[in-house]
Amino acid sequence: MVAHLNIVLVEDNDDLRELTADALRTEGHHVVALSCAEELEDRARGTSADLFLIDLNLPGEDGFSLSRRIRNVQPLVGIIIVSARSDLQDKVVGYDCGADFYLAKPVPFAELSAAIKSFARRRMARQMEAVSPEGALRLAQRELHGQRGQVRLTPPEANLLTAFARAPAGKLENWQLLELFGLDPADGSKTNLEVRITRLRKKLLEAGAEGQCIEALRNVGYQLLTPIHLLD
Repeated sequence: MVAHLNIVLVEDNDDLRELTADALRTEGHHVVALSCAEELEDRARGTSADLFLIDLNLPGEDGFSLSRRIRNVQPLVGIIIVSARSDLQDKVVGYDCGADFYLAKPVPFAELSAAIKSFARRRMARQMEAVSPEGALRLAQRELHGQRGQVRLTPPEANLLTAFARAPAGKLENWQLLELFGLDPADGSKTNLEVRITRLRKKLLEAGAEGQCIEALRNVGYQLLTPIHLLD
């Protein structure tokens, strides 16, 4: 799952700035490209930035100062320093100023993209923790997140779990489940349904659910016992 971010790029080299901005836009990000820190107030005013890409050797205020200033005001925003200055001391200062990553130029775009995706994953995890009910597993598209980690679901499994989460009291009758999977109760598909439930129960436990997770209701259907928070 790719997260599209609002990125502010601060780079004084015109060609590099435009090439980087175009590449980031191709990946779906919204990019504001600036040539110096002083343009931040004018051109990025009102922009809700998720991530800053900052060069160090800028005209006027340098990248260290800019990074420190941004970090003081926005503690959770992403900051990636991209600089030709590759000395260890410069890297140490960069991290002290609040950088999440320090990448030495020339940086292959694949490496920069990987760093951005790493930040985006951590950002999404923080957001899910902030909005999820206590003890709930979180379902984002086909990824189930919990205390024990992340578990990938098949499309039918994701649809089944979503149906359980939305059903009153988490209860679905057998006919509803068979209909969900397009199964015919006349051809012995109840066993097929039980196999699907067993597989989903196992994945819930892998993500961090406790106990039974999904309970069989005799001659009725099944009930989801683990709270699930659905994320769009």
